Amino acid sequence: MEKRKNIATKKSMVVQFVLLGICTAGTAFSQTLALKANIGVCACWDAVGLNVYQIFGIKVGTVSMCLHAICVLVQFLIQRKDFEKRKILQLPYVIVFGMLLNFFYYNVLTFEVHAYVAKVLLVITSYLGLGLFLGPMLLLNLITIPSEAMCNVLSGYAKVDYAKVRIGLDGVCIAASLALSFLGGVSLKVREGTVMGMLLLGPLEKLSMKVFEPQIERVKDIK
Repeated sequence: MEKRKNIATKKSMVVQFVLLGICTAGTAFSQTLALKANIGVCACWDAVGLNVYQIFGIKVGTVSMCLHAICVLVQFLIQRKDFEKRKILQLPYVIVFGMLLNFFYYNVLTFEVHAYVAKVLLVITSYLGLGLFLGPMLLLNLITIPSEAMCNVLSGYAKVDYAKVRIGLDGVCIAASLALSFLGGVSLKVREGTVMGMLLLGPLEKLSMKVFEPQIERVKDIK
């Protein structure tokens, strides 16, 4: 009986990690659609990445890796002995995610988009895809995104509401992106697409989680 239970648990974990891989690839691809449209990205993180790429030539995914690695380091410096070993998995995860961003953005989406209507459609498709893939990913709860994990740790350490810390991080990223745009002489990355994302992404994630919750629960409870 115990052996059968262990086999079921392993099978469930394998299926969950396969789903995590699919959702990660889907999220990365969807994210690059908004990057390609270049009329503002929802993740202020990406706005900084695009600025850095245009000014210094460092790829967007590589910037994402570095910034998320800093988030993991901040968690470690604050928590020290309380830093959970499983949080180290955040590092290989963001490296893979950054590599996927670079692959899709620089090797797959090589076409140019000039028509504004096409750019808007790309952004909408991007956020639809993000909502579709982020919902199941959040339900699986196998890996925590380093930026979110850092905000959670800072919230507990400073005794400040998580939402305020998260908004603060977005504010810093927006300020950094605007500064890079003006000082580096490149186009603005926080634009109408950013506003669209702020309005669309939350409700889409919520809807996705509601739709996929029964399926994810069945995966976690494989017999």
